[in-house]
Amino acid sequence: MTGAGAMATHAARLARRAAEVAVCLDFDGTIAPIVEDPAAARPLAGIVELLGPLADRYAAAALVSGRPATYLASHAAAPGVRYLGMYGLEEIVEGRVQVDRRLEAARPAVAAARRDLAADPGVLESGAHLEDKRYAVAVHTRRVADPARWAGPVGQAAERVAAAHGLEVVPGRMVWELRPQVRSDKGDAVRRVAAESGARRLVVAGDDLGDLPAFAVAAEAGGGLRVAVRSEEAPAELLDAADLVVDGPEGVRELLEHLLR
Repeated sequence: MTGAGAMATHAARLARRAAEVAVCLDFDGTIAPIVEDPAAARPLAGIVELLGPLADRYAAAALVSGRPATYLASHAAAPGVRYLGMYGLEEIVEGRVQVDRRLEAARPAVAAARRDLAADPGVLESGAHLEDKRYAVAVHTRRVADPARWAGPVGQAAERVAAAHGLEVVPGRMVWELRPQVRSDKGDAVRRVAAESGARRLVVAGDDLGDLPAFAVAAEAGGGLRVAVRSEEAPAELLDAADLVVDGPEGVRELLEHLLR
């Protein structure tokens, strides 16, 4: 469902039950425009100012992302907001990062995988960009001259290096993330937000395949809202699973404004 009327209708329904609704938002492509350099990603103007009021009015407001929790908290700081990084394996609690012990144990493997990727011929020749996430490493082809040409070699390198170090590969749009095989996805993260806040309904917004587990949890809870953020790269599976489709972070900002009216 798309359109301003549909957005207003959904938002009005949820606002009437704000005390039992948790709002969980992805970062890249959802509240922050996609950029070539991942380190340069910042929330769209006007969105961060809405997060604090959302946290105050609704059962919970959370950013749930594959990014480190410290990145989320430093670039989208707002009172009362929860910051769940690494798909929920990290969270900022009382100003400090709480990290799953299994991530700490896997740090040497992640560091070794990063070194191997940096030396891999396919990664080197493509000019792919490596992003160090401390507990994971991502290889991006967004900035290479011909991403389609290098998708195969870079993807194969990611799989090969991950297997050598006991890591798993989580693919996205022009990115392969190598991370420890510790069970957690965005579905687990938003389920925890709901349980700890007492929320009975979930508003979940995202733009990539990694958001589908969160959509599934929102559907299980019932009465919430699955929001797909449309772009030229948005996967069809996500758009098909959504209750509402919005255009880019601008559409997300408009939705949040409606939720606060």
